[in-house]
Amino acid sequence: MFTTALAALFLAAPPLSASEAEQDASASKNGPETIANQFVFGSGEECPHEPYCLPALEEEYGLHFADFVVTDPGGPRTREALLNGDIQIGVLFTTNGYLATDRFVLLEDDLDAQPAENVIPVAHQSIGDAYPELGKVLNPLSAALTTPELTEMNRRFALDGVEAETIAREWLQEHGASAPSESAPKEGPTIVVGSGNFAESIILAEMYQQALDQAGYPTRHRQEIGNRATYLPLLESGEIDLFPEYTGSLGGWLNTLADTTGQPLSTLLPDRGLVGFEPAPAEDKNGFVVTAETAQRYNLEKISDLAKPAP
Repeated sequence: MFTTALAALFLAAPPLSASEAEQDASASKNGPETIANQFVFGSGEECPHEPYCLPALEEEYGLHFADFVVTDPGGPRTREALLNGDIQIGVLFTTNGYLATDRFVLLEDDLDAQPAENVIPVAHQSIGDAYPELGKVLNPLSAALTTPELTEMNRRFALDGVEAETIAREWLQEHGASAPSESAPKEGPTIVVGSGNFAESIILAEMYQQALDQAGYPTRHRQEIGNRATYLPLLESGEIDLFPEYTGSLGGWLNTLADTTGQPLSTLLPDRGLVGFEPAPAEDKNGFVVTAETAQRYNLEKISDLAKPAP
C-alpha cells in the first residue's frame, strides 16, 4: 500500500503529453532514444526490402528511425527532401555529383555494411547466344571505366546539365571506341538496352548502346524503366536484353529471392537465364547522406554516430 507521501508524489506528477508519450513508446520499443530515432529516412520504395539499404542499417548498425518516407532511389526527390528538412537522412549513391558540393555529408560506412558494387553489364542468355562476340564490345568498356570517371559523368549530368547521350559519346571517343563506318552491320535480333530510373543507369546504358551501334549491332534504348523490382523480371523474360547492374546489390537481391544466401553472382545469373560480362573497376554504392547542417548539429561523421544518445 502507498504511503501518504508517495501517493501525493504520484498525484502531483503531470500527465505525459502526446509527443512525450510517443517518445516513451519509441524508447521502450527501440531502446534508449538515439539520434536515429529522431530522424526521418527517405529513399526509393524498394529500400525497406533491399538487403543493403534500410535493412543494412537496422541489422548491421542496430538503427531505428522515426519514420521512412518514399522519395526516389538516389535522385532529385531525395536531394530536395534533405535540403527542405522533410527527411534528415537519405540515400544518394556514392558517385552522385552533388556529393562534390559542400551541401551534403556522406557518412562513413564504418562497419562495412555495403558490399563491393562494381558496375557490370548483364544480359539475357538468348542475346548472348545470338551474338557470341558481344563480350568483345562490352568487356573493354568495363575495363576502362573507373569510379572517378563515373563520378565526373554524374557531376556533368547533374550540375552542368549535359545530356546523358553526349556524356556517353564523349567518353567513348576518349577511350577509342570504333567509328560506325569501321564495322559491318550484324545480322540478328535488335538488342534492347534498358536503364533504371536514375541518371547513372541512363548514362551507362547509353554507353553500351552507342558502343554496340558502332560495332554494327542493331540496338534500341528503353529508358527509365524503374527500380530493380520492375526491370529485373523484364530482363529475365527477355523483354529487355541488356542492363547496367551492380555486383553486390544484384547478388543480394537474387540471393534473397532464391533463399540461397552466400551464392556468388556467377552462380545465380545462369539459374535465371542471365549472363554477366566483365565487371568494371568503377563502383557505386548506397551512400547514407545528411546535409552539412545536420552533420554539424549532431556531430556526424560515420553511420555508427547515429546510434549515439539523442542530444
